[in-house]
Amino acid sequence: MKILIPVDSSAQSRRVLEILGEHESLVHAKPEIELVNVQYSVPEAIIKLLNLESVKAYYQAEGAKVFEAVGAEAFCRKTGAKTKVLYGEAAKAIVAEADAWQADLIVMGNRGLNPMRGLFLGSVSNGVLSQTRVPMLLLRENSKPVAGKRRIGIFVDGSPYGEAAAEYVLSHLELFGPEAEFEVVYAAEPIQEPIAPNPIGPIAERMTQSELAAREKADFEEAVRPVAERFKAAGKPVRTVFLTGDASEVLPEYANANLTHVVMGSHGYGNFTAAVLGSTAMHLAADTELPILVVRRR
Repeated sequence: MKILIPVDSSAQSRRVLEILGEHESLVHAKPEIELVNVQYSVPEAIIKLLNLESVKAYYQAEGAKVFEAVGAEAFCRKTGAKTKVLYGEAAKAIVAEADAWQADLIVMGNRGLNPMRGLFLGSVSNGVLSQTRVPMLLLRENSKPVAGKRRIGIFVDGSPYGEAAAEYVLSHLELFGPEAEFEVVYAAEPIQEPIAPNPIGPIAERMTQSELAAREKADFEEAVRPVAERFKAAGKPVRTVFLTGDASEVLPEYANANLTHVVMGSHGYGNFTAAVLGSTAMHLAADTELPILVVRRR
């Protein structure tokens, strides 16, 4: 497994390395890890004027300062990680490196914002997420190393993206540890009152409360079945969870009370709120500090 970890000199980047460095099962699995720092390039004309080698040497020195600030040396000794300085616009440089290196995962620190302000607005993480198809693990501002058993919730909405998330999880179980427990979580809107006859079209369908409940249950089973079957085929236990209510409210509430990690399938390119689960993802990221693994459907 190849893990790309972009860092800057912030306390958040140091926290990312601390969390991964204390993830014993991941360290034991000995993945290939590359720490990268992006230095903004000066215009080509200036590079020619100042001497290319001198500019590169300056960037390397600045990058080395960043790695020192976040404790990269100790992290590299423990995990065997390598360091690399990139040049250019941060998000584009990270995406290009992930593609060139064929990374299996990008891990980044991220600070959630209030939904009214927009999720990760203007952040490098949002830029990377909008441009890459490599799965991303977003470690939140107050994320902490998990002590004990991990409980992983795979959030599904009935689309094929949940299956992509499940496939990735089952292919990279070292991310979660040998004793991790898995859940497939689905949220349905509350059942409305029985539909009354339409006075204009009296032959319109009338559904009772029990019929509505049966339809809701069928939708739930259809949404979770493909993911549950993948886990069953892999010999990995998984439980299914049915929630009722506004997804943007009940999913964060459930995650905070019951889970250590959230996994979500992504619909492809675009900003985070459009790419994952619309406003639900925005509220989830704003209302929980849990790590969020975003998996693209390739």
